[in-house]
Amino acid sequence: MSLRFSLFFLSTVLAFPTFSRAEISPGELLIAEMNCVACHEAAAPVRERLASRRAPHLGAEGVRATPQWLRAFLADLQSEKPGTLMPDTLHTLPAERKAEAIEALTHFLVSIQPQRQGAPHGANAAAMETGERLYQSAGCVQCHAPAELPPGRENTAAAWEEFERLKSASVPLGDLAKKFTVTELAAFLRDPLQSRPAGRMPGMKLAEREADAIAMWLLRGQSPGGPPRQMKGLQYEYYEKDLPELPEFDRLKPDATGVADTISLKPARRKDGFALRFTGALTAPTAGEYKFYLESDDGSRLFIDGKMVVENGGLHSKQTRDGTVHLEGGPHAIVVTYFDAAGERALAVSWKGPELSKQKIPASALSHDGEPMTPLGDAPFAVDEAKAARGANYFVSLQCARCHDGAVNAASPAAKPLAQLTARQPAGCIAASAKAGVPKFQFTDRQRAAIQAALSNQAALSVALDAEHEIRRTMTALNCYACHGRDRRGGAEGLRREYFTTAGEVDLGDEGRIPPSLTAVGAKLRPEWMHTVLAEGGAVRPYMAARMPQFGAGNVARLPALFETADARPEGLPQPDVFAPGAATDANKFGRKLVGIGGLSCIACHTFDGNKSLGVPALDLATAGQRLKWDWFRRYLLDPQSLRPGTRMPAFWPGGVAVNKSVLDGDAEKQIFAIWAYLARKNFTSLPDGLVQGRQELLVSNEAVIYRNFIDGGGPRAIGVGYPEKVNLAFDADEVRLALLWQGPFIDAARHWSGRGEGFEKPLGGNLAHSPPGAPFAVLDSQAAPWPSEVGAPAGYQFGGYRLDDKRRPTFLYSFHGVRVEDYPLGVPGEVDGSYRRTLTFCSEHPPANLYFRAAVDDKIDSQPGGAFLVGDKMKLTFPGAKPAVRRIGDKSELLVPVVFAGNEARIVEEIVW
Repeated sequence: MSLRFSLFFLSTVLAFPTFSRAEISPGELLIAEMNCVACHEAAAPVRERLASRRAPHLGAEGVRATPQWLRAFLADLQSEKPGTLMPDTLHTLPAERKAEAIEALTHFLVSIQPQRQGAPHGANAAAMETGERLYQSAGCVQCHAPAELPPGRENTAAAWEEFERLKSASVPLGDLAKKFTVTELAAFLRDPLQSRPAGRMPGMKLAEREADAIAMWLLRGQSPGGPPRQMKGLQYEYYEKDLPELPEFDRLKPDATGVADTISLKPARRKDGFALRFTGALTAPTAGEYKFYLESDDGSRLFIDGKMVVENGGLHSKQTRDGTVHLEGGPHAIVVTYFDAAGERALAVSWKGPELSKQKIPASALSHDGEPMTPLGDAPFAVDEAKAARGANYFVSLQCARCHDGAVNAASPAAKPLAQLTARQPAGCIAASAKAGVPKFQFTDRQRAAIQAALSNQAALSVALDAEHEIRRTMTALNCYACHGRDRRGGAEGLRREYFTTAGEVDLGDEGRIPPSLTAVGAKLRPEWMHTVLAEGGAVRPYMAARMPQFGAGNVARLPALFETADARPEGLPQPDVFAPGAATDANKFGRKLVGIGGLSCIACHTFDGNKSLGVPALDLATAGQRLKWDWFRRYLLDPQSLRPGTRMPAFWPGGVAVNKSVLDGDAEKQIFAIWAYLARKNFTSLPDGLVQGRQELLVSNEAVIYRNFIDGGGPRAIGVGYPEKVNLAFDADEVRLALLWQGPFIDAARHWSGRGEGFEKPLGGNLAHSPPGAPFAVLDSQAAPWPSEVGAPAGYQFGGYRLDDKRRPTFLYSFHGVRVEDYPLGVPGEVDGSYRRTLTFCSEHPPANLYFRAAVDDKIDSQPGGAFLVGDKMKLTFPGAKPAVRRIGDKSELLVPVVFAGNEARIVEEIVW
């Protein structure tokens, strides 16, 4: 934050009527931001209230600034970085001595900095274009000056006049092109808190490629920095295009270009349908025969010095081809081409040569020609140890360490305690003309007056802030008001508001691009979620181009509790127990029904647990239970406009009356609680109806549909069956057991009916229930005997196919140890979800004794009224006429049903509700 900007936002954000408790004045904030208590000792209550800004780290944790920038900055702070908070401590030195001190300090500061990282970056116009776009859209321009008018703003004189006013009220960046290399600025952008722990420059959750692009654009004044030279990495061209084979790349226009350290799929921006071409130089360490291995899914080719060495083209799963070529030691032109059609993807290049074991080609062997970007005024610099030693002495004597590492030089005279400073005519460090030995700050008259006013009422500084005022202080210091409004304070306004955009073509209005209001946010969000957002990068609005900055856990740790205290609603309803008996049933059935198609169709707008919505991609509804408080959720659903005026969320219970009266008898309170319980339990093996749609969905209407293929959870010889009652199963013909149940849509046949048809397909519906692993039947010597581990043929099972009834419903036929089994699952319609009634018929000429059917294995199996058993709070099993028993083996419970023969036959009926 700059001094100029401090006064700007202090005079606008805090220009409100006085409050009932001790107010935070602009002067108090200036005292805190200038870290006055680093020199002027203050009592503990004062220091706690001020929460003063910490200065940037120097040394190993700091960023590496160039010697030429350090010299210029120390010579004229405000010219080199307008508005800097750094005071001038050399202002009264004679010119010759000041120059000597600057040179000594420069050598000292360079000596304690980390070493310069890597070789120079090559200028890349495409990367700069990407960097500019990110700088304008990710949120940087809410503090810093934008580069051009926002998208869609008409190019008029009035617009440019407003643009210039906005620039003058922004945090200046200074001469970055003189200060940094691309590598060092990119590293700083990825983690600014390492060197600037105060959080005034937050992290923006930038990927490495994004930070490189923004850094390259910010340092565009360095390009071109010199004649072409060998730069690290290979240049790549990226193409988003559905292709049946490797294309003629020279006829295509790339969608993106850049530099990659290694040959990989890291530059790809989507999962399927793209191509890449890498070009540059490969340096062979010595002369000899080299063997190259090219692994890919789909096709790829490798060229060395214009000759194709490895051909691995075509549509195929992951496979490796190789080729051998003689290379002289030194650089050779290399080209690698690749395309992906669909499904899995892979690309890796390895080599083996003289005294070189097989390994992936390392980054150190790859390079390309480029124009290096080097800091302006860059010149060779070697630390002079004598000068560095004198610089260290200056650093101590000038009291620099008081701010930069909190150390106090006992040999230097102590400054007056803060309590002894008066509000009379400005003197000392706030004077217009500071005396020798006193740091000189570039205060304006308004800033001096604000500081004097705060010093005249120091008793107020000893009063602890209440929750609301501490929130205001923190949001002001971190400039949260630039994006978020709270209680009629702040929020993006004017031209700056227009820089907020959506990521892609999303029609969500202002809700899709403007950061949300923080008014009463403590009554809305759970403290755990606020901590996740503030300190762990949590986010639920992928359609919003602006990113939630990361200010550092230490700078925002108190905010969740403060918001909760400040916004507490005494009349608010407490969090209900969504795991209580009854709540779970309503959640899995009625809550899921209401969220899906046929209920309230929430998924028409909201994404759900990572699955795309059927329309606009509103925030992921599946996160509601972990983010929101029940009281707010209930009030919002009853009247969305009262809590979020202008929201596109429709009212499904206007006046407390349900629109959909077919679920839970139209009881609004019961419906809202069922939705909440479903979301809060976060048991999404059962997805809302209509959410997941296959490209080639097998639809089930009046009779069962059978699908034999690789089904995830059902094995490579799975027999999938979809029933008209919207229940489905997969029978594993290898292990000879009913393996998997699910509800809703049946299966998507696109994977196996198109392309190469490889891999396992997941069930298309939800609410998956897995049968117990292992053999379904076993003869036990005793009730305590362990269940055998063998399955399928090794356990004596033999699959005999199946027969179909008049509705094409199968009866599975199999046998084991002389016992023939007919396994007939029958779908049963239900109020919301279907269930199964499964009949197992056994026949044997020599019936075995102590034969058991293992119906369930889980951490918890509880008996229920009416002879039912509840398995893991999810599945209810009933066995009419049988006498099942629950036993505990190790840390698991098992539900065993004895198979009792009457003559040569036995029968078990299993009713399955889940």
